[in-house]
Amino acid sequence: MFWSDRIARLLVERSKFNHMDKPTEKTKKFMIKSSTSISGVPHIGNASDVIRHDAVVRSLTDMGEKVKFIWVSEDMDPLRKVPKNIPPEFKKYLGMPVSALPCPFGCCESYVMHFDRLFIKSLHDEFGAKPELLSTTEAYKHGHFYPYIKLALEKIDVIKGILNKNRTTPLPSLYSPWTPVCDNCGKIITTKIIGMEGDVVKYECQDYSFQEFGKEAYNEVAGCKHKGDSDIKKGNGKLLWKIEWGAEWALWKVNFEGAGKEHYMPGGSFWNAGEICERVYDWPEPYPGKNEIQPYEYIMVGKEKMSASKGNVVATWEWPDFAPPEVLRLIFIKRPNRARGFQYEKIPDSVDELDKLEKIYFDLEKVEDKKELMNNKRLFEMCSIEKPRRYIPKVPFSFCSLLTQFIPDAAGKNFDKVMKTVRVTGHIGDPDEEIESSLKKRLLQAKSWVEKYGDEESRIVLLEDLPPDILGKLTETQKYVLLKMGHFLRKGDAKDLWAEMKKLSEERGVQTAEIFKAAYLVLIGKEKGPRLIPFLQVLDRNFVIKRFSLAG
Repeated sequence: MFWSDRIARLLVERSKFNHMDKPTEKTKKFMIKSSTSISGVPHIGNASDVIRHDAVVRSLTDMGEKVKFIWVSEDMDPLRKVPKNIPPEFKKYLGMPVSALPCPFGCCESYVMHFDRLFIKSLHDEFGAKPELLSTTEAYKHGHFYPYIKLALEKIDVIKGILNKNRTTPLPSLYSPWTPVCDNCGKIITTKIIGMEGDVVKYECQDYSFQEFGKEAYNEVAGCKHKGDSDIKKGNGKLLWKIEWGAEWALWKVNFEGAGKEHYMPGGSFWNAGEICERVYDWPEPYPGKNEIQPYEYIMVGKEKMSASKGNVVATWEWPDFAPPEVLRLIFIKRPNRARGFQYEKIPDSVDELDKLEKIYFDLEKVEDKKELMNNKRLFEMCSIEKPRRYIPKVPFSFCSLLTQFIPDAAGKNFDKVMKTVRVTGHIGDPDEEIESSLKKRLLQAKSWVEKYGDEESRIVLLEDLPPDILGKLTETQKYVLLKMGHFLRKGDAKDLWAEMKKLSEERGVQTAEIFKAAYLVLIGKEKGPRLIPFLQVLDRNFVIKRFSLAG
């Protein structure tokens, strides 16, 4: 059973709490929650959480269940550092809730509204995930959290008991679940609790230092020394995050929220929040069962975790410019509990994988193992933006990148030349409007990809002349075969060239790899290049004939 279908079934069949011996009520409408801290710019790594939750939403919907999907903007979180591409003067806002920051580009009401809108719109319009946007700041200010803050204060000993189970040093006697915003400077990271009385938490704004994960140096945020009272009814602050996580589940009646593997470690934050959710807020931890863990693994970009701080991510609204959105869904949905490698320069390989899944889905490519077949078909459904209706023939992404490099404005005024080429290569037979539209979109993405991320082999520049030093690298056999290939192209079809080259190689007792090398050398001055036969089919036939003849 596909992983999201399995989770959906476990949610439907769930009958008890995880941390208490108590039955759960029958769920009439499932609430699925995803969330992101907006302390940085939302990017494709953040989208992984939304897309994976969307798979569970689809599985429940396919089972005939009613579902609501929410995405929570964790916008009461403090700004801890100025993200890349944000004006450096935003350093003055360090320590403040991100919801209090102005728009960095002056086009929206606030920092949060700018990025929330871009993120959610791109998910809705491009990636087929349609969660409803909620804001923690708005929930606090409208009093939605008040009963949960009040309950946390009343049951602080229960909360401390849960958290202390996994601490070497017990929490102090004066411990508040509530973190207020300083009334004087507007910072939330600098307020230190000095007393509590009913609904009022007393604080002093003190200097705060913190260490970024994996770094030795400490960051400092200056406090303003103001002493004040924070009335929890006004909602100008937030719960500490493990308590807040549990309160969110209870507030929004969440039935499922997954998380990264670091949260599921023994004594990890998910289990802390889950126990608080059950024992303090009397709402079942939003997971089917402690023995049914489906933690998300990291997506590795090269040898590094995908991370905004490492600069190896792009915004969700930028991705469709250079790659199909379905490919990003594939990367995130396929085996989410296993680490997967990913490189921007290898996007054509991921597109090829998606194209293969499409053929399998429409029974155009056989898979003998029935379990593998059903899993591949379900995976393709989950990767698709809409339920697949028909097979759309595809031109390989790498071949499209070649076409755009040698046919100017390939998706525009010279699209007829592209169509002529792909008919000759056999990639597309009789196209209709939908097939042509699909190809044009892929051509534009391939062009953008090769310009932004294409490696040396992907970016092709033809040699204007044939330098003597290139000729000096060729053996007599290589020259002979190239000459014969040129003669063949004068009267034959490029698509039959592979058979001819193989025959010539066998006659001369040379490996075809040596002929590939020779062809690349005389055409682009390198020993490696794109797949040779499709490459030759894109190039001007007279140019290839002349170059092979000169080499021979």
